[in-house]
Amino acid sequence: MGGSTFFARLLVVAFLLMVAGIMVTAAVLHSRPPSEKIEITITQIDAVQFRIAWQSRRRRDALIFEALPDNYRGRRWHIETPGFEITNDKKAARLVRVDGKPFSDAEIIMTADGVRLPKEYQPVAAYGAGGALVYTGHFHPLNEEGGRVDASFNFVAAKGGEVVAFGSRAKALADWQSPLNHPAFIYYGPLRPIETDHVFALIDPAAPRWIANEFGRLTPRAFDYFASAFGPRSDAGAATKSNLFLAARLGGDQGRLSYAGDALPGQFQITLEGGAWEERSVRGEDIFRRSTLHEAFHLWQTAAAPPGADENAGWIHEGGADAVAVDAMLALGFWNIDELAAFGAAARDDCAAGLNAGSLSSAHARGAFPALYACGYLIAEAVVRADGSTATAFWRDFMKTAAAEGGYSEPLFFDFVAARTGDADFARAVKYFVQTPHADPSREIDRMLAAASRGL
Repeated sequence: MGGSTFFARLLVVAFLLMVAGIMVTAAVLHSRPPSEKIEITITQIDAVQFRIAWQSRRRRDALIFEALPDNYRGRRWHIETPGFEITNDKKAARLVRVDGKPFSDAEIIMTADGVRLPKEYQPVAAYGAGGALVYTGHFHPLNEEGGRVDASFNFVAAKGGEVVAFGSRAKALADWQSPLNHPAFIYYGPLRPIETDHVFALIDPAAPRWIANEFGRLTPRAFDYFASAFGPRSDAGAATKSNLFLAARLGGDQGRLSYAGDALPGQFQITLEGGAWEERSVRGEDIFRRSTLHEAFHLWQTAAAPPGADENAGWIHEGGADAVAVDAMLALGFWNIDELAAFGAAARDDCAAGLNAGSLSSAHARGAFPALYACGYLIAEAVVRADGSTATAFWRDFMKTAAAEGGYSEPLFFDFVAARTGDADFARAVKYFVQTPHADPSREIDRMLAAASRGL
């Protein structure tokens, strides 16, 4: 009996310890903060109308998004969840409950805007008959510090269409996250991608035949040229074929040749507008080739760009891409010295015009976007003159330094130029040109170029 009683007591103690362990484990689990992760479902209703739903694993006071100009979300978002509103300031937009209470779910209807946002990724843009291109970054919430919260996406195409995301293509994609850990372009619609040795491309059937043919000829040459000049792309998507998107909206002004491009890690998109694209012309070929080379180089360049690139450094990014594209135009036999001189003269005019109302550092904030390209190109050319090499050689080394530093900025650029050229006075002249408002921009362009030539 005594042994049985002892054994029974042991069982009771073991049971109590097990219960206590369960209680402790439950308390520990309960004390852990809920996951930040948000599930975002983007469903295509028709060609350019989408339903966007957010489901958060924890209740939150607001969904915070990057600010967009012109009250874009207020105009293009229709809130489906009762009791919600959108608030905007210069830094961010917030989707909140009117009563201020926390929430875990929200839903809106988004319709594309026919007017492009200036110097900004389009949230949703028409892309061929029945199709649209969605930029996920404008639907991916931020935390209070401005970083993106952990999120996954579900993409659902309308009837008859499919979703294309990098190398994936299906009627719907679930629990999707970018292989590059970055916002991406997602295509919805009936177009089938064209896969080559270099790219996964979607070409709008509305694009003229000569454009499609030129795109097909230029792309492999461009990728081979940049891979030879800079090596394989250093971002995580180097093993992922690049996504290229080409859309055409050719109605309207028959004299217009508009080329708009946007680049992301591993992706770039081109939108052609204007009736002048219908017929092949020397001017059309020139714009298409140079601009496509510019966008293609961004695929290498963005691997060294700072996360959430500093707007003040836009002239470095865009001017550098123009300068490397010019190198490519010459190397591939599209230009000779006369075309190079004509491009430089046009850049001088555009740069001077863009600096009439303020410094180059303030050009983005002032909306003087052409100055970022034109003045940035002239600075790149001045550096080449002082360095005695090429824009391609400069950027090959600058990207390595920038990648090691976590991205580039104006201070890093000036320091690199001083070290590379061995001419601190020239680097200070470039800094002065960038950061100072000029009463006579044309004169200051001449001074900067003259400073580059002092050591020659």
